[in-house]
Amino acid sequence: MPSPWSVRFEPAFVVLAAIAVVLYVRAWRREPGAAWRTWCFGIGIALIVGALNSPLETIAIEYLVLFHLLQNVMISDWAPLLLLLGLTPAMRAGIATRGGNLFETITRPAITLPIWLVAWYVIHLGPVYDAAVRSDVLLGIEHAVLITVGLMFWWPVLCDTPRSLATLGRIAYVLAAFVFSAFLGLALTFSPPFYTYYENRPRLWGITAEQDQNLGGILMSTEQAIVMFSAVVWLLVRLLREEEAAEERLAAEQRAAGLRQH
Repeated sequence: MPSPWSVRFEPAFVVLAAIAVVLYVRAWRREPGAAWRTWCFGIGIALIVGALNSPLETIAIEYLVLFHLLQNVMISDWAPLLLLLGLTPAMRAGIATRGGNLFETITRPAITLPIWLVAWYVIHLGPVYDAAVRSDVLLGIEHAVLITVGLMFWWPVLCDTPRSLATLGRIAYVLAAFVFSAFLGLALTFSPPFYTYYENRPRLWGITAEQDQNLGGILMSTEQAIVMFSAVVWLLVRLLREEEAAEERLAAEQRAAGLRQH
């Protein structure tokens, strides 16, 4: 049994992260943006690489499902959100243009939300989860799917295109995602262990198998509440600004119409 503090690697994601950084730097040189965007993108890359190539990976696979669930929220909720925030409007427009009609279709909210929910629930089913942690190939596929659906989910929230949802629609989209995804966290929190693989693993820090899963459910429920609530607050601020701008335009038009009448 490896030490909990030994490093386990998923090198494919290191390579993919390096390619993403190179492409990002090239795009940035063509059209730079705000410095905070580079920080967001860099932290997003670091979250993926760090989660999958560190002692966190070892503990997640060899010891505690709690850490595996932590990995999953890092690469599916936090990292995709930061990666997309790191893209400038020009980068987003370039991705949408290169993706064409297929990309425009698969990033529609009516498509992304069901895909994200199905992937989220299926991956965390007992037999699926147990199979993934027993196979490096399946584990890599699991992580790739989580990153992909995370990017798909956050795209309609953060990225503006000609067919984008209005801000109010984006708020409804995020709230729907939170409501429909909450059942998984609640099930993990209040159910007895249903990951057979982890029932037989060595325990760390005196955490029992049931406590391990229950803590994972609490973690998942809490982080999703924080992330989704933060997104809704940001969207509400954006909505208020849009309404203020609309009122200012209306007032300007009324003043202009009054001047013409005189």
